[in-house]
Amino acid sequence: MKRFAAAIALLVVALVGVMVARTLRVSAPPAATAAPSAALPPLDTTALALHLAEAVRFPTVSLASGGPIDTAAFRGLHDYLQSTYPLVHTTLSREVVGGLSLLYTWRGRDTTLAPIVIMGHFDVVPVTESNLAEWLHPPFAGEIADGYVWGRGTLDDKATVVAALEAVEGLLRAGVVPARTIYLTFGHDEEVGGRYGARTIVNELVARGVAPALVIDEGGFMGKDILPGIEGIAAIVGIAEKGYVSLTLTAEADGGHSSMPTERTAIGALSRAVARLEADPFPASLDGPTATMIQAMAPYQPFLQRVISSNLWITSGVVSRALQADELGGALLRTTTAPTMLSAGIKDNVLPPEATAGVNFRIRPGETVASVMARVTEVVDDPRVRVAPLDSVGVDPSPVSDTSDPAYKLIASTIAAMSPGTTVPVIPYLVMGGTDAKYWGPHSARVYRFLPIPLGDGDRARVHGVNERVAVGDFATAVGFFMRLLQGDAAL
Repeated sequence: MKRFAAAIALLVVALVGVMVARTLRVSAPPAATAAPSAALPPLDTTALALHLAEAVRFPTVSLASGGPIDTAAFRGLHDYLQSTYPLVHTTLSREVVGGLSLLYTWRGRDTTLAPIVIMGHFDVVPVTESNLAEWLHPPFAGEIADGYVWGRGTLDDKATVVAALEAVEGLLRAGVVPARTIYLTFGHDEEVGGRYGARTIVNELVARGVAPALVIDEGGFMGKDILPGIEGIAAIVGIAEKGYVSLTLTAEADGGHSSMPTERTAIGALSRAVARLEADPFPASLDGPTATMIQAMAPYQPFLQRVISSNLWITSGVVSRALQADELGGALLRTTTAPTMLSAGIKDNVLPPEATAGVNFRIRPGETVASVMARVTEVVDDPRVRVAPLDSVGVDPSPVSDTSDPAYKLIASTIAAMSPGTTVPVIPYLVMGGTDAKYWGPHSARVYRFLPIPLGDGDRARVHGVNERVAVGDFATAVGFFMRLLQGDAAL
């Protein structure tokens, strides 16, 4: 027995030794360093803020209901951009795609080089009538106050559109001609899936033989204390995004008068089906981009956290349980299940022959729309409950882009230049929402997601929420990001 205990102790010591050795090998890697680039043209932060504020004043709202949109607002924004960025519109070619989206082409000196694609969208989500009173400044007034530009779209995602155009206009003013071709692609329906905007643009560019060296869209962000164990400013860059599908569950039963209810009712059967789905969530798995994220965090964490993060081969169970302690962590590990809509009955004393529920799923890499439908059908386990797609928007998870690719390294070095003199950890992660970048997934392995605006406390809740705003200085930082990115293209 003593020999057995000694053997176990020796095994534990050896295991700890291996873990410590692995940890020490990742203890002090260099953070991303700013790539050398030409000096930026001077930026007039006041003028930049005014231009963004004016863009906010066009209520380019997309409606999830599919109802009619204010096309005049979109075309008004088009005209405003044309008058505000004269060099862009005399030097770059401009195409209107899908009715209201915009595609700009800035021809490079060497058209044999793979191009860069900068994506953004200028449609915004509606403002809920009941929340209007909570806005400190009207959501479409584009007011500048207290050092911020206020209004819908200042973060999602007119900021990207205006910042990219400001960057190109400034570079043109400075006489810059890019080595490789640059495409600016701005969608008009990202908030409702991007089917007519971004998808059409991507298909058109692919048909023209475009194979990008880099695609960058919104999705990641930077801010202070945003990652556990990492103090100060850090940045997260999306290297993949979850898939998306909404399914309808339709339960059938005999109708009739409520005074004589049948043993099976449609509402009861539907309730049981939804309850089964919630009680049996998709399995959690710590792999893919989330495992890559945890490992990338390790060098910047305190030693004990570093031991755990750098030894997932043995600590993955512990990390997985810790992540599942909250909704955000759980969503990183599994396909999520969210019942969002219910419909049944027309009168309180009539048994409905049919009841329906809408359930939304955000699909983790490794699963597909088809596998989600198959599992939902299996878990519901009721032949009289039909499972079908709610509409045709279902999208599989994107491929995972490589963090060792020169495109990712260019983004990381450009992020480092946003905070000179400060070490900025750049961490890859899985985007849980959807972006227009998903349409490049089948065509390119160099697709990344990052909103180049430093977010402050509470700013993430402002996206699609109340009092959306961006600091005037932070918006200027975003313009500088795109200027540096486009001048650093030799690193690709």
